[in-house]
Amino acid sequence: MEIYHKKHLQRNQDYKEYQHTIDSIQNALRREIPQLIQEFELTVQEATEIDEFVNDRATMFRFLRKNNYSLPTTLSLLLDTIRWRILADIDKIRVSTVTEFLTQPLVYFHKADKLNRPVLIVNLAYLPKAPVGYDVTEFLTPLVIFVLETARLLIWDMTKERTELGVIDPLIMETVVLVEFKNANALPTDITLLKSFIALLRRYPGMTGTVNLLNFGWMYQGLWQMCKLILSEDAKSKVNFPKVKDLKNLIEEKDLITEFGGKDEFIWNSMIDPYYAKYRPFIISRRNSNSSMYYDTIDPFTRPPSSFSVYGTPLGSLTPVASHTNLNSLAKAYSSLSLQSKIGNGMPPRLRSTIKTLFVTPTSSSSSTTDLIGGVPSWVLSEKLNAIHDETNNDNNNNNNKSWLLKLIMKCEHTVRYVTIRILKKMIRYKSTFYWMIACFLLRNGVQELIQHVFMLMMQVVLDFNSVRDTVGLRSILSLTNGQMTL
Repeated sequence: MEIYHKKHLQRNQDYKEYQHTIDSIQNALRREIPQLIQEFELTVQEATEIDEFVNDRATMFRFLRKNNYSLPTTLSLLLDTIRWRILADIDKIRVSTVTEFLTQPLVYFHKADKLNRPVLIVNLAYLPKAPVGYDVTEFLTPLVIFVLETARLLIWDMTKERTELGVIDPLIMETVVLVEFKNANALPTDITLLKSFIALLRRYPGMTGTVNLLNFGWMYQGLWQMCKLILSEDAKSKVNFPKVKDLKNLIEEKDLITEFGGKDEFIWNSMIDPYYAKYRPFIISRRNSNSSMYYDTIDPFTRPPSSFSVYGTPLGSLTPVASHTNLNSLAKAYSSLSLQSKIGNGMPPRLRSTIKTLFVTPTSSSSSTTDLIGGVPSWVLSEKLNAIHDETNNDNNNNNNKSWLLKLIMKCEHTVRYVTIRILKKMIRYKSTFYWMIACFLLRNGVQELIQHVFMLMMQVVLDFNSVRDTVGLRSILSLTNGQMTL
């Protein structure tokens, strides 16, 4: 127990030391939330769930510690985990999802150990079998996620309460697991199931503390040997095989249930469980009975409370956004700028000069008794504003006249793209014929001369093998053909 106490103190010391790094991680993740909202088309409720996950400083520290306090690696893994949570609909896994597992005291939380770590009790005798034709991994995965998510929220809640109470070492990082093997029959021994559970635990790093296997008989040695093949050395060091009487060294006797030799006569029931009802209720948000006769329906005209606007941008003090390091100096520097510097060069020259004229007070005094408004006659202001309005309308008309061709091209963009793609496909399909056509077009004169020379050579060969009488006729034909081909 002394070893665990030293680890607890060291982790709290590291937690205090890396507070600034945790702030940087949270700010970086909050800057990514609008992009995630756009990428996955998240609702306001789903965006709020991401924000609540980022606000969990204990989880941020566990990820940071798991990655040897490397900020880039931690951010990368956290973003990947957030995407996994979105795709897997983690927040939708609630009591209603795992009802069939909660009819018996299979897995539940009950009090804490001497280091204030929550105790998770797993009684394998109540583990149900997967339905026929149903994959064991898919059958048990929702239950594992349900328990891990409950543990995460419970740990962070305990840490916040201890911080508010002013406890010196408030951080609670992990749980203590008691696994009862008594009367456990036909446990699944699929290696794929174990690998899947380990992959899920990596999404919750450092949250599982000591795992105590109770009444672990020789018949389960094969299962343990298989687990050792895929567990890391750090994970194997957390597995213990204590006797029931040794649990009193870990948990106070008054907090230990009688089944494990304690004095607590607690008997678990899903109806009285305080943790599942608090952290994983049946529905995400219950409506007021005044809104509808169906209490659990969602009012389409009522936006649920959130730290995000309808556009996915953070609101309020709960989601700070990184800004300028010294806003006071920035404000003073801006206030010292002239009107010309504040207006800038992005404004049209005519409009900029007009505004400058409006704000400049005339230096020459007039003897007339014209009524002035702030040093400028009212009729001057009226004329200036009318001139600005006319110029703006003219500019809009000119822009509309110039942009009609661009709009036409944009409307025909799809058709042009479609026709171009069809032409390219035809060219690729008949590329051999296309090449021959190009060759014939480029060498049309050369091909004609080549055929003429070949024909002349053939005729001369024929003349050599015929008589003189025939030769005269053939030469006449040859001369006639030659004359026709050279036309």
